Amino acid sequence: MNKELFIENRKKYLKKCVDKSLSVFFSGQVIQKSADQDYDFEVEKNFYYLTGINQDNVILAILKNGDYVQETLFIEKNDAILVKWVGKKLEIEEAIAISGIKNVYYLESFEGFIHGAFNNTRYTAYDLKYLSLNLERRNQESYTNPALEYAKIFKNKYPNINILNAYDLVIGLRMVKSDEEISLIQESIKTTKSALEAILKNSRPGIYEYQLESYFDNYIKYHGQKDLAFKTIAAGGKNATILHYSRNNTLLNNDEMILFDLGCRTNFYISDITRTYPINGKFTKRQKEVYQAVLDVNKKCIEYLKPGVTWEEYNNYAKELLTQACIDLGLIKEPKELIKYYFHSIGHFIGLDTHDPGLHSYPLQAGMVVTVEPGLYIEEEGIGVRIEDDVLITENGSINLSKDIIKEIDEIEKFMAAK
Repeated sequence: MNKELFIENRKKYLKKCVDKSLSVFFSGQVIQKSADQDYDFEVEKNFYYLTGINQDNVILAILKNGDYVQETLFIEKNDAILVKWVGKKLEIEEAIAISGIKNVYYLESFEGFIHGAFNNTRYTAYDLKYLSLNLERRNQESYTNPALEYAKIFKNKYPNINILNAYDLVIGLRMVKSDEEISLIQESIKTTKSALEAILKNSRPGIYEYQLESYFDNYIKYHGQKDLAFKTIAAGGKNATILHYSRNNTLLNNDEMILFDLGCRTNFYISDITRTYPINGKFTKRQKEVYQAVLDVNKKCIEYLKPGVTWEEYNNYAKELLTQACIDLGLIKEPKELIKYYFHSIGHFIGLDTHDPGLHSYPLQAGMVVTVEPGLYIEEEGIGVRIEDDVLITENGSINLSKDIIKEIDEIEKFMAAK
């Protein structure tokens, strides 16, 4: 990726952050999986948004004092033995080239840097009043992260310095995508389209969900070594009525449908697509009725999106449409019964994360990318349908970025008949 994207992201951040502050962002740490293996490292996305660096144990510091700005990276020094075992980490010149940050030092100098920045008796002091940290919080009692842990350490050493939360500030910036970010999302969508077509070509009764899923995995790996955006949902028959079904181990039977919720990522920018297909290539009469009802809601919701629409308005609009659909399908008689067949939000932001964090009190604005994913889940009939597209908000309304992924009934049946 072009380092200019990350330079521009930091400029946006500097316009928003308070004066006389030092902002510190941690890239994250490797987590142990078993006695002899770690989980794949997943970089903290706010850090990545500001640096473009995908490596554990890296620290970004952004100092703002009036017109004076200093950007600094702290990286690990390569250990000759570890290089032989797991490979080389970034050298100083490589970190500069990726991020566009000219001041890069080794991690061992970080505490000295902090001491110099916040002690007014030092010639390096800037009379700073604030430390801004990426204080993400989750509704999990045991959850922590490097920023939360460092806040405790720093407060003990510098009780006179106010600690601010930079998390919401960066999330607010991430909500509006640049042209380059949108292009990366589009590349992920393009790959997902072709991978879904590989699934359609190989769909048939008598195989397992995971076998059909494997065609998606193979395609995205073979064509660009892309990662999954998230664990694929491949839910056949009744399994499709479970929102986050993930076992993917059931035999696929004739006259059932299979719901795929999947995506890949390009430089961490993701696609998130859901399609529901007849396993044998032909919808039954009832499947058509339910599928068409969901598809109509999907298309109407895409048309509804525009700048100024709030999340509450968007969700309420979708619920109204789905309520009427359920009444027309003979499933319910009163709106309060909708929750039996539809029990999730109509969409979410996407970007560097599948469920990209967003400030939901803000109305939609041009440059945001959101999902549109209505669904109906009829457990007693073994029918679950969800249709999800990735949609860009523009000044004039919305653009369905995934419009080329077929979803009309006749298109699906025609494509599957030709395999």
